[in-house]
Amino acid sequence: MARTTLYHISDLHFGRERPPLVQALIEEINARGPELVAVSGDLTQSARRREFAATRDFLAQLAPPVLVVPGNHDVPDWDLIRRLLRPWRRYGRYITDDLYPRYSSPTLAVLGLNSARRWSPHTDWSQGRLSGYQMPEVERFFTGAEPTAARVVVVHHPFIAHELVLGRGVIGRKEMALQCFGQNQVDLMLSGHLHIHHSETMAARAGERALVAAQAGTTFSDRFKAGYPNSFNVIELDRDHIRIRIRCWSEEAGGFSDCERLDYRRSAAGWESEAA
Repeated sequence: MARTTLYHISDLHFGRERPPLVQALIEEINARGPELVAVSGDLTQSARRREFAATRDFLAQLAPPVLVVPGNHDVPDWDLIRRLLRPWRRYGRYITDDLYPRYSSPTLAVLGLNSARRWSPHTDWSQGRLSGYQMPEVERFFTGAEPTAARVVVVHHPFIAHELVLGRGVIGRKEMALQCFGQNQVDLMLSGHLHIHHSETMAARAGERALVAAQAGTTFSDRFKAGYPNSFNVIELDRDHIRIRIRCWSEEAGGFSDCERLDYRRSAAGWESEAA
């Protein structure tokens, strides 16, 4: 498989965006020309029309193909009737009505899954989960993928717990999804939600094939966390290697630059970390 590049951005939160960062990202993406830009949800702050319109205008300025999934902020939280009866109406009108977005080439096979939910039995409706009915879509898509393509899944909610949020926000039915992804030889899972950049390998059970899970920070909103500046992931991958370069915003320099690098290699057990 030839080496290719994927930009992973997340948690844009239009309505709380920082305009200089938006422009800097557009210029970098169009200058670098990655094969694909994957956007892992929370396009808006409050699912308002003007926020979706701003997201649409931003995406239209990106030259490469774009694959987008929604996040919990893209469901109306201030209008219960709209949330329960027409949760994706504005998302579909302004962004896409495809909740299983796909991208296929000889180098990449990328499938988006919707982990945001209109309601939850829990009091925190920002939590997300995958469902059993989505798993056959995973099998169908990757069964038809090019044998040379890296296999990638994009969702909003993360598979990795983080100490800063005490495990909050981790995707529901994680083990079910991981087992399905492992059976379908998925290499990489992309997510966001926590506004914390992080990646590691994981598997459904000990001894099963390991995948790489990569979380992105909030790319250009003012909702970044202390110690985790605005950031996005630049992912360079081929058949046997995945390199994740985290690009962080520097207030002093007024631009994005590499702040961390993580490398993974394929092994008999799946994917494993290697020293940079």
